[in-house]
Parts: sequence; structure tokens; C-alpha cells
Amino acid sequence: MINTILPKSTIGIIGGGQLGRMLAMSAKEMGYKIAMLDPSEDCCGRHFADIFINSAFNDLKNLEELCKLSDVITFEFENIDVKALKILEKKYNFVQSAKSLEITQNRLSEKEFARSLDIPTVNYYKWNDENIVLKDKYLMKTLTLGYDGKGQKIIESNDEIEENTIIEELLDLDKEISVVAVKDRESIEIVAVVENEHRNNILFRSNIPANITEEIEEEAIKYTKRILDNFDYYGVMTVEYFLSNNKLIFNEIAPRVHNSGHITQQSANKSQFRAHIEAICGLTVGKIYNKETTMYNILGQNEDYFIDLIQRKKGYLHLYEKEARHNRKIGHMNFEGTVYLEDIID
Repeated sequence: MINTILPKSTIGIIGGGQLGRMLAMSAKEMGYKIAMLDPSEDCCGRHFADIFINSAFNDLKNLEELCKLSDVITFEFENIDVKALKILEKKYNFVQSAKSLEITQNRLSEKEFARSLDIPTVNYYKWNDENIVLKDKYLMKTLTLGYDGKGQKIIESNDEIEENTIIEELLDLDKEISVVAVKDRESIEIVAVVENEHRNNILFRSNIPANITEEIEEEAIKYTKRILDNFDYYGVMTVEYFLSNNKLIFNEIAPRVHNSGHITQQSANKSQFRAHIEAICGLTVGKIYNKETTMYNILGQNEDYFIDLIQRKKGYLHLYEKEARHNRKIGHMNFEGTVYLEDIID
């Protein structure tokens, strides 16, 4: 049974990037204190932490120090030391299990998990599968630590296969959607169903509502709830799907708040960040409703564009106080309705 953690208590956040920052902002609005751990001394989430521990994510001693200071602990991304969490969750209040991290950190185990729940995935091979005979283009991905297109490569022959990878069949991609859901002490609620557009393997634009059929949306929600039902997990979880030839295909799980869910800061009666804080603290999230909204990621090379745009066009600018570098996510901007900005620098 999940414990109830009330305001004025301390929430521990592993990770001080923009997701940790926005979680901390929502928690502090509610009256919680924040303890945060991150290896970067000047991480953007630090500004909203009451206590900050500058430490590597695999430093068991400092992770335990964070736990001792916290009434509940969460994380902003999944590439955390699972061995350390397995030790710590026996003593401290983690409500997202180390097992959920272990599955979602590895692209192969993630797809095997989805298939075990009768959720369709792309056809794939493990790098050392003796049955692989590549006769066409395939997508090779590292088993771990890949994001924003990193750790991915198109290959055409067995000679190009690298160790510790998964080899995926290329799809005729119609579009990508994500289902942002939250599991609290009472139920699983859908935060949003979002349509996503990528450029250079980085999320460019998200829209609510997603331009999909009612049947596809219902199927995506059903699969997402099935996944959460089979995890020892409370809080927000996002599941990405491909739509290929009008068929829904599982892509991956993010056991945390998600880039595509930033849109909910303006689209929804309750953002993914507030929903996550409520759920991990044993509170009831309730129904979430959305209105038509568009979100754009702001990359380092586009910072000036969006700062100028806020002077000319009504929108909601969110900057993370991060140094602007090429292709680095430094913010996002939400707009009411469907908005197309076609003059953004690539």
C-alpha cells in the first residue's frame, strides 16, 4: 500500500535536468521541500532544490544520503544504477520499482515485456541471433543508453552488426503517438494522448488531439493501462507507439514524465508534473481533460527565434536556464490550438 506524503514533507529527485526542474517546480507549488541529486554542479533543476547533492548517479553512499533526507524518492530519467536502487528500495520509499527501471533501460527486455502482454512490436533480432540474415535496410540500436536518436544506425548487412544491439525491421511510418498515463493509489488515469513529429531524431512538435481514429486511441490506451497494471509503479509513465499502415506498434516505455507531456502544462487541467507528484505522494490525481494545443521544443540554435516570437505571438514560453548549444533542448513553447511554425531553423 502506498504511503501518503503530505506537503511540507521532502521529495527526493534523482536527476536535476529539465524534467527534475519541472517536477520540483510543481512540488514546491504544493508546499513540498525538494532534495535533489545530480552529477552536474550547475544543473538547471538545482535552482528549485532545498537540498542539493552533487554526485554521480551510481554513488551508493550519496544516493542513500538523498534517501535519508526524503520521505519519497523519484527519478527524472531511467539511466540510473539499477543495482543501487535494488538495495535502496528495501529500506526507503521508492514507489517506482527498480524492476520497472531494469526492464525499460534495455530495448530488448522492453520489447520482450511488451510481447509478453500481447502488445504488438516491430520485428526484431538480438545482435548475436544466429538466424539473422539481413537482405534489406534495418535499424540497429544500442541495447542501453540511447535517446534522441543517439545509439542508432541504419545497416544493410550482417557484417555491420555490432555487439549489444537490437536489430529492428524498418517500418512504413504513418506517425508516432505517445500516451502519457498516471497510476495513483486508486486507478490509472490518462494524462494525454499526443501526436509527435520528429526532426533529426529529436522531438520537434507535439499536438493534442492526436489525429488518429477513435479505435486506435482506445487501443493505445488499453495497451498503456495493461503495461502499468503489470508494473510495481506509481506516478507518470509514457508509452510511445508507431502507427504503420494504420496498425499500432509498440515502440518504448519512459518510466517518468516525458518530453511530449510538456504540452499538458497548457493543454490539461492538471499537468503531467503535478499528476506525478500527487501520485507518488499517495494522493488521488482524478480525471484529466485536455484542449487543443501545440508544443514546440526549443533547441539551442532556435533560442533567439522563440524569444522574438513571444513578442509577436501569444504563447507560453518555458525556458530551462540551460546554456544554448546546437540541438540541445533548452526549453519549449506551448500554443493554444493548432499552430504551424515553418520558418524555424533546422
